[in-house]
Amino acid sequence: MIRLTLKSGREASVLRRHPWVFSGAVGARRGDGGDGIAEVADSSGGVLAHGAYSPESQILARLWTFDGRLPGPDLFRERFQLARRLRQQVVAAATTGYRAVNSEGDRCPGVVADVYGETSVIDLTTEGTEAWGAGIEGAFREVFSPKRIVVRRTASRHDSGRRSSPSHPDPFPGSSSQARSAKEEGEGADRVPFDENGLHFLADVSAGQKTGFFLDQRENRARLRALAGGRSVLNLFSYSGAFSVAALSGGARRAVDVDSSEAALVLAREHRGRNGFAADEADFTRADVFEDLRRRAAAGEAWDVVVCDPPALAKKRGDVDRAARAYKDVNRLAMSLVSPGGWLLSCSCSGLVSAELFQKIVFSASLEARASFAIVARQGAGPDHPVSLDGPEGEYLKGLWLRKT
Repeated sequence: MIRLTLKSGREASVLRRHPWVFSGAVGARRGDGGDGIAEVADSSGGVLAHGAYSPESQILARLWTFDGRLPGPDLFRERFQLARRLRQQVVAAATTGYRAVNSEGDRCPGVVADVYGETSVIDLTTEGTEAWGAGIEGAFREVFSPKRIVVRRTASRHDSGRRSSPSHPDPFPGSSSQARSAKEEGEGADRVPFDENGLHFLADVSAGQKTGFFLDQRENRARLRALAGGRSVLNLFSYSGAFSVAALSGGARRAVDVDSSEAALVLAREHRGRNGFAADEADFTRADVFEDLRRRAAAGEAWDVVVCDPPALAKKRGDVDRAARAYKDVNRLAMSLVSPGGWLLSCSCSGLVSAELFQKIVFSASLEARASFAIVARQGAGPDHPVSLDGPEGEYLKGLWLRKT
């Protein structure tokens, strides 16, 4: 276990239970951190917290406990049981795809787990939680009882984010054999079926974005489904076309998917078929979305609903200015395509772009588009994506439902 001693005066955030310790706040390190556990102490040596140690990250430690407990299988089981209890309360019976563990939001920093029917995907997003992989997998299996588990190790980026076996000693002896067998069961899993509000989808759990599907947009898809009747829908950055399926199920007369990935559009076609909708080739456009938008704007196209859900455009603080320009450009173009009285769903999943900044960007885009819009609703991720009050940065998804006035 490594001991991270904070610089004098830098303990305030830890005392407020904020789950992140940045490298700049640390004055001294003692130990090798090989077990993935960090002990955080104030400048006088008093122990404040324990968490997952990530030596190559700007966030050196993500904190799990503030009461002296060390992370381990017992703690993992306890946290997962609490997470499971919440999902039993907030996930509808017609939905078998949901976020089971939401990192800091479930007091499990560095661990994300999604359930897709009988298959679960665990993503270990930090070096520290990778070191605890066997214990985390074993505890997850005990609590959630999935038939299959696929493990991704985003922090490593090895083998497309997945490894076949741990590359470090198991710091929690006794839990590894069960976890490794779970992992082997998940090897070879590719596209697995699940339901969302009665609609049928596939998650590409081996190579897809996130853990295979954008579960965080479920509430926005439900809202689109409710208002899509008789309307035309343009789905930008469509990925596997789930927004279009939701719109068609709500009675939309047409939905068009635009994405740069042919693999995503192939899956989008299959999603329509699985839900009983025709997959007309004219409704799928493979293109750079910015270029496609400019072409549609120049052609004077008009749509009743435009969904604009680009990927995260700001990965680090230095990206924010460039991302703001890109968000403004794409929203300006999207706004020009919305019919009078029509709708724009504008989203940002860049955690570094605050809700306040994003609204200012969208407002600026409306000025340049010479179009007037009203905010009718704000919608982020659903209740299976809880956000800790101690770490509000976990609230990354912002969605503005705008009506053209």
